[in-house]
Amino acid sequence: MRIEDKLTILADAAKYDVSCASSGSRRKNSGRRLGNAAPSGVCHTYTEDGRCVSLLKILFTNQCIYDCAYCVNRCSNEIPRAAFTPREIVGLTIDFYRRNYIEGLFLSSGVMRSPDDTMERLVRTVEDLRRQGFNGYVHLKCVPFASRRLIRHAGRHADRLSVNIELPSEASLKRLTRSKTYPSVLTPMGIIRENIAENREDRKRLRRVPAFAPAGQSTQLIVGASPESDYEVLNLADRLYRGQSLKRVYYSAYIPVADMPARLPDLEGPPLQRESRLYQADWLMRLYGFSIDEVVSSTSPWLDLSVDPKQAFARRHPELFPVDINRADREMILRVPGIGLKSADRIVRLRKKGRIRIEHLRQLGAIVSRARPYIRCDGLPTEQWSGGRPATRSAAGSAVLVDARRLVFETDGSFEGLLTAIYEAYAKNRAPDAIRPGGRGQKGLFDQAATIDTDPDLAGRVWKGLRTHLGVRRRRKLLDAYLSGHADVETLIYQLVADAVAVRRGFAANAHLSASIRIDRLSRQVRQEAHRIKGLVRFQKISDEGYLALVGPRYDVLPLVRRHFESRFADQRWMIVDTNRGYGLCYDRRQTRQVQVDPAAIQAASPGERADERLSRRLWQRYYAAVNITARNNPKLHASKLPRRYWRYLTEKRN
Repeated sequence: MRIEDKLTILADAAKYDVSCASSGSRRKNSGRRLGNAAPSGVCHTYTEDGRCVSLLKILFTNQCIYDCAYCVNRCSNEIPRAAFTPREIVGLTIDFYRRNYIEGLFLSSGVMRSPDDTMERLVRTVEDLRRQGFNGYVHLKCVPFASRRLIRHAGRHADRLSVNIELPSEASLKRLTRSKTYPSVLTPMGIIRENIAENREDRKRLRRVPAFAPAGQSTQLIVGASPESDYEVLNLADRLYRGQSLKRVYYSAYIPVADMPARLPDLEGPPLQRESRLYQADWLMRLYGFSIDEVVSSTSPWLDLSVDPKQAFARRHPELFPVDINRADREMILRVPGIGLKSADRIVRLRKKGRIRIEHLRQLGAIVSRARPYIRCDGLPTEQWSGGRPATRSAAGSAVLVDARRLVFETDGSFEGLLTAIYEAYAKNRAPDAIRPGGRGQKGLFDQAATIDTDPDLAGRVWKGLRTHLGVRRRRKLLDAYLSGHADVETLIYQLVADAVAVRRGFAANAHLSASIRIDRLSRQVRQEAHRIKGLVRFQKISDEGYLALVGPRYDVLPLVRRHFESRFADQRWMIVDTNRGYGLCYDRRQTRQVQVDPAAIQAASPGERADERLSRRLWQRYYAAVNITARNNPKLHASKLPRRYWRYLTEKRN
């Protein structure tokens, strides 16, 4: 059987397994190997149903001796069967990884002859992959009934291990399969938990002990194939989190499969809304400090599908609201609908500089329409800003400027030029009203322009001093915001620096809270774009050792992703070209250089598609089509996750 056909069959057979995140591991690339693992995970594309594609998710084989009613690969189901060889899986993984299609490998399997025989094949495949120098992320499914020896061996090579519990109760498991029992699943979970705990203690005493499943373990529950309530489902998840130290419990809406046995419910469609509410409830329990009884109870065992669980909690407990955003502790702010973990942290941090207003909440990432009924907060978004300075009103009520004359520093548009302008402001005691690149924007009638010549040495001194005044993290946000190219960003950066210097010198700051929030927001937007581009770069092999990628990011993010690609692809030559800005990063296995390029000229000079590149493209397109679940298709979600402006750079979107 051709490898294209195997890939189509075995990717399609694996697509219902949703536990496919690539986060939680900090595997670094030491030396000149291929790959690393990003702790926050990276999505490389999205299927038509809006699901993230991060890993090459395949089965070793869909042949199976078991007859689980809920599984498309059950032995009684008449479907095409196939099996990979370890060599084929290793080759596919490395080829896809070198082109930045994937973060790594997710490998599961049907049970061929016996659990141990199957598990041994899986472990051997991952071992071969590591032996080939692959240092990327690997998630390995452990087979129920597998031996302790094989599970221990698997954890030495995989970043994450998992055993699917499948159904929310042992009674349902017995009814829908005669092959699996709860002990057959919980025993491997316990072995994984024990080995992770032992490894953690060993690494405290000995520095060079190899990690065991550093991203932990997870499991999956099918929702809708059995009669258990949401209360029973979440109770089981809570017990697994506490008892087995799981990182994640994944919920998969039951989708009727071909030749469905009579033991399964005949649903019109998958219960996707219920799946979504279970994930939201799970997050509240894991990360927001909610107890299970605050989310769902034995007396009300079903989640309200019409509202999210946090809003349902707020409606049930009006005595706790409204919450004063400027005074409440973080735990209470987290209980407000529309305010997430990061937004709550930003609120707590930034309210030290001034009172948070409604318009600030929106800029901090909160969903104000949801939060408004449950909060107490200052003001409405009526304040108008000009260069960060609010207009004042005369006694007669008409708006007048404090001073019609404005001092404007004009730079060459570089970041070093901006830092030099900040130096000039303090060295010559000249506080500018605005800083901008020469030629940008319309000059005001009363503007007094002063041209600032860039001095790299002075800029370096300012950058070093900002570490003292701002700290490493806040200083980094200045560069992030600058890379956004926003029209007023230079002025906003100067205002934030002026406040920090004033506080450092013991004076009251000018309270440019709005500037601080806008810098924070621009920094987030740029970082989000950089993270997205890490996944959307598509390398094409143009020579035996060279790879080329064209991208069109919204912001100038190549400086932020340089180290990521240097570490990940340390053993190959590559070039990434920003088609919107006409420059690229060129890596020769020793160092990265920034070069000015004409994207059109590069495309015109590129040779025709190589045979190996054509095969890899075709395989990736086949894989992308196979992992989509048509019953879950959601065009609106797909478009929001994968904006159309990036499609022309994506292999999977090319005809």
